[in-house]
Amino acid sequence: AGREADDIVNWLKKRTGPAATTLADAAAAETLVDSSEVVVIGFFKDLTSEAAKEFLSAAEAVDDIPFGISSGADVFTKYQLSKDGVVLFKKFDEGRNNFEGDLTKDNLLNFIKANALPLVIEFTEQTAPKIFGGEIKTHILLFLPKSVSGYQEKLDNFKSAAGNFKGKILFIFIDSDHTDNQRILEFFGLKKEECPAVRLITLEEEMTKYKPESDDLTADKIKEFCNKFLEGKIKPHLMSQDLPDDWDKQPVKVLVGKNFEEVAFDENKNVFVEFYAPWCGHCKQLAPIWDKLGETYRDHENIVIAKMDSTANEVEAVKIHSFPTLKFFPAGSGRNVIDYNGERTLEGFKKFLESGGQDGAAADDDLEDVETDEETDLE
Repeated sequence: AGREADDIVNWLKKRTGPAATTLADAAAAETLVDSSEVVVIGFFKDLTSEAAKEFLSAAEAVDDIPFGISSGADVFTKYQLSKDGVVLFKKFDEGRNNFEGDLTKDNLLNFIKANALPLVIEFTEQTAPKIFGGEIKTHILLFLPKSVSGYQEKLDNFKSAAGNFKGKILFIFIDSDHTDNQRILEFFGLKKEECPAVRLITLEEEMTKYKPESDDLTADKIKEFCNKFLEGKIKPHLMSQDLPDDWDKQPVKVLVGKNFEEVAFDENKNVFVEFYAPWCGHCKQLAPIWDKLGETYRDHENIVIAKMDSTANEVEAVKIHSFPTLKFFPAGSGRNVIDYNGERTLEGFKKFLESGGQDGAAADDDLEDVETDEETDLE
C-alpha cells in the first residue's frame, strides 16, 4: 500500500470491516466510486452465488482498494450492466474497466493488478511504495526531463506503448532534471545530458537491467523493445567504464567491466577484489587499508589486490547488493568465488590471503556482511 492518508484509511477499513461494502442503492455506489482513486464493484443479482463468493474472496486478498457489492436493479442500471459482472472504477486513464472472462478469484486479482495503476506512473516518493510493492516486477523507465523540448509528445508516445503491456510491464517515467532522482541516473550509468532515455529492469531475486538498441523513443520502437524482452531476445545490459591505460600500474589494480573476467578468473592468480561505490562512507574508511594491502602484495607472484567501482561497472559473474563487498577469486579452473566475512583490517586480510581464502571466509549459511545504510537498491 502507498503511504498517503487515503491508502492508510482504505487499509484500515479493509482490515476492520467487511471485505466488500454492500451497496443498497445507486447513491451508495456513487459515494463509494467517488471516495477513492480506484474502486472495485461486483454486480450480482444473487449475492450468495458462486461468482459472488469468488468476488468476495478476491476482495479479502486486496488491502488497499475499496470493494463494493450490490444486487440493486438501480445500481445495475446506473452503471449500464444487464448481467452479473465486475467493474474497476478509477480516476485516471480510461476511467473504468469491465471484467471479462471466467469469474474466479485468481482471474479477478490479475484483472485488478493489470488495471489498478495508471498506464504511466511518475516516480516520486509517494508513488515509490506502489511501484515496488506491486505484483508487476518488470518495469520500463523513461528518464524524461520535464524541461525538454517535445516533453508531452515523448510522454504520449510512452503512454501509447504502455497499453499493450498491461499486467506484464509497468511503465514509469522519471523527471531526470529533479535533484532527488540523480542517484537513480547514476545507478543506470546515465548522465543528465543523455536523457531522454529508456531502460528496462526486472526486480526478481536479482535486479537485471536492459537497454534498447535504438535511442528512438517512438511508440513503435518502445513496443518493439518490450516485445523482444518478453520473447527473451534481449541480453542484459552490463555497464562498463573504459579501461584506464594505467589500470595495472598501482599496487591496487583497477577493474572495469571490460577487463574483469580476464583478471578475476585468471587461473594462475589469486585475486582479492573490493567492489565499492565512490560515495560510500564505509568504502572511504576502507580505502587506506586496501591501499596498504595492495602495497603488501605489490610484487607477489600470484596474489592480486584489485578494486572495482560497481556503480559504473557490472559483471555477470557477481551481483553486488551492498558496499563495500569483498570477494576472493582463487587460482584454478573452477571459477570459484569466496565471500570475505572477516575483520576489515590489514591483519585480517593478510590472514585470509595467506590461508588461501579460508580464515575469514563466509560460511555458506552465513548472512552476507551487508551495510544496509549504504545499499544502492533502486528502492
